[in-house]
Amino acid sequence: MNNYNPYMNNQFYMNELQNMREKIDSQMRNLQQQNQIPQPLAQQPITQNFQIAPQPNSNELEARYAENIDVVKNTFVMKTGIFATKDFKNIWVKDTNGNIRTFNTEEVKELDERDKEILSLKQEIKQLKEEVSNANESVNENVDKQITNSKSTRVSNNKHFNTK
Repeated sequence: MNNYNPYMNNQFYMNELQNMREKIDSQMRNLQQQNQIPQPLAQQPITQNFQIAPQPNSNELEARYAENIDVVKNTFVMKTGIFATKDFKNIWVKDTNGNIRTFNTEEVKELDERDKEILSLKQEIKQLKEEVSNANESVNENVDKQITNSKSTRVSNNKHFNTK
């Protein structure tokens, strides 16, 4: 019994192999039949969307350069548009109704701490120069007044000189 092998019997072994083959053949036939049956394709309807004009988003702006207001007037906008000259001195805002607003701008330069200190020192120097010049003018006026108002004390008009 040590070496008992159930497949030693040829007939039994052959039956097992035959069963396995029939099982595989039946599975193959089933797969072939499934592939031969035409399955209807899932057709999705074809839809086409035609977008004549883009939908305006109220949060977005158009921006362009413009030489003058005539360019702004002749430009069609789909959303609020900002037009500016290249030096940004003039800015026009045009809405979708065609209304135009005009702005004149000037550049504001942000100063750092050193620049601010330099400007304040320049202003102080200018004020001090004005004070010094005002003080010099008032001193000169006072001196001129004293000279014109005072009489000479060395020579008197009423004295006669004796001659020998």
